[in-house]
Amino acid sequence: MKKILLVEDDSCIIDIYETVLKKAGFEVETLRYGQQAQKRLNEIKEGKKEKPDLILLDLVLPDINGIEILKQSRMEKRIADIPFFILTNYTNPELEKISRKFKAEKYILKTDLIPSQLVEEVKKWFKNEKIRNLRAQG
Repeated sequence: MKKILLVEDDSCIIDIYETVLKKAGFEVETLRYGQQAQKRLNEIKEGKKEKPDLILLDLVLPDINGIEILKQSRMEKRIADIPFFILTNYTNPELEKISRKFKAEKYILKTDLIPSQLVEEVKKWFKNEKIRNLRAQG
C-alpha cells in the first residue's frame, strides 16, 4: 500500500482528501503545520520514520511556506528523492516555476479539480513511476 503524507492546514480539505485517498487504497497521514512537516522530514532523514511514497504539500501553511519545506527537503541527500505534489489555490507562475526548480512532480490548483480527480492524478503518477522504474532497471 502506497503511503501519502498530506500537509494541509484546512480541516475540510484534509477530511475530503484523506477520505478519497484512503477509499482509493492509499495509506494517508496528515500534518497541519509546516513545522510538523519539517520535524517528520528530519525523522525520516535520521531513519526514525519511514519515507512516504508521496507528499501532498499545501503552499500556504500557518507557520512556514510550503516552498521552504520543499527546498529544505531537496538539500538533504536522504530525503531529496521524496516526490512532492504542490497543492495550492494560487495561480502564480513564479511559484510554479520555483516549485519545478526544486523538483516538485506536480503543481496542482485545488480549485481546478475535484477530489476524485486528485486521486486519479496520484494513481496516474504512481503508474508512470512504476513504468519509469521498470525502464531504468531493464
